[in-house]
Amino acid sequence: MKKTVVRITGFLLILLMVLAGINRVFKMKYGDGIYSLTKFYEQKKDSVDVLVLGSSHAFENINTGTLWDEYGMASYVLGGSRQPSWNTYYYLKEALKTQRPELIVLEGYMLLYDADYEESSRIIKNNFGLKWSKDKIESIKVSAPKSQWAEYFLEYTQYHTRYRELSREDFLKNQGYRYYDNWKGFGCNLDTIAEVGTDVKQVDEVSPLYGKTEEYYRKILELAREENIPVLVTIAPYFLVDEKSERLFNRVGEIAGEYGDLFLDGNKLVDEIGVDYQVDNADDVGHLNYLGNQKYTKYLGTYIKEHYTVSDRRADAAYESWQKNADYIREMIVNQELKESGDMETISEKLQNPNYWVFISVDDSCNGEDQELQRFLGAAGLGDALQNGFPAGVWLTSQGKILNATGAGTAKIYIRKKPKEFCIQRMAGADGQMENQIICDRVSYRKVDAGINVVVYDLMTEEIEDQFGIDVSDGCRIVR
Repeated sequence: MKKTVVRITGFLLILLMVLAGINRVFKMKYGDGIYSLTKFYEQKKDSVDVLVLGSSHAFENINTGTLWDEYGMASYVLGGSRQPSWNTYYYLKEALKTQRPELIVLEGYMLLYDADYEESSRIIKNNFGLKWSKDKIESIKVSAPKSQWAEYFLEYTQYHTRYRELSREDFLKNQGYRYYDNWKGFGCNLDTIAEVGTDVKQVDEVSPLYGKTEEYYRKILELAREENIPVLVTIAPYFLVDEKSERLFNRVGEIAGEYGDLFLDGNKLVDEIGVDYQVDNADDVGHLNYLGNQKYTKYLGTYIKEHYTVSDRRADAAYESWQKNADYIREMIVNQELKESGDMETISEKLQNPNYWVFISVDDSCNGEDQELQRFLGAAGLGDALQNGFPAGVWLTSQGKILNATGAGTAKIYIRKKPKEFCIQRMAGADGQMENQIICDRVSYRKVDAGINVVVYDLMTEEIEDQFGIDVSDGCRIVR
């Protein structure tokens, strides 16, 4: 009998482990709701000083790296895509189980919401990341009609058929994305779409909020007051704001005042913040890009320092993950600036980044008469080669120093740098002419057929961040 019990117990334990592994692979891992909670649960107890709540207008506009670099604030953006106030309320309840923030920042864009339920994908994103508890059950119940509760309580029914969608990332730690190693919930939007905003500075009329939205907005403020944590309610500026929305935001500010909390409306402070939607807007729904979110976050951070007491953790080794998060965000921005560079002088300067491996392929058809081209190759570390006539071959360089090279003859060199494998080679083609190749994970990178090809690999992000060609037959034009 005892052996039977042991066998059954062992079988059940193995079954549970197998099911847990399957669940880990198959479960949804959206970065705009579910994964922000996954990583939040990994934060050390009572380490988050500034808890940022809200929708994508929070996690795309409030830059945790800037708050750290400029003010030493240990912030975390715990938000979800189009997150209604009721989900924000339960996110706050969940956060307070492990964290005791010095300040809560509530980004209030979704306080415009005027319906009882969001669409299914948003319900999933704003609930499935929560650990099972009474609060998660209540969050699901308030998020969907009663007739749909079973769909969301039995989460596996929502993703058990995902095997068609599974990718390599589903099996890797942090989805194989280095940014998630020290992630603090912020997603830096690197795109730019020029737009023209609406001036709402003079709008002072007030309109009532939707009943359910206001009910849970008040619950958020009441819970924070019970916990004796101040709340800063803010609206990140966005070009799509109109007078109707602004009247609602005015009501948001009034309600914050009822609880003794401060309100900061970025839509009325566009000039003071310095936001220009021609260069600072990311998309057609109104998120700020990497330029705009830095401007807004610096303004927000200064406001916080002037009105609240928030610790500066930059000298505390226990907060190393915030430094690494800030470093990574800065690197993302540097990489974007490189991609947007269009002249060789600027590119040469940016390629001196110590995190870069720069692969340079020079074809035999090139000639060294162009002085700008010579300066570019010299800055890349090929100065000695230029002294012996214009070089041909493939080089790996870093900060103007050659790390490896094929030389002018036939060569095939493998360079392994986990998780990537590179190959630089110079071989005779079918027509007998020498051909250069820069290969990463069996993919050949080449932008121009006759000229110079450059591939930039970032050691921090572990990604190829830029590739371009220099067309020597067309005035050394940069080709991306």
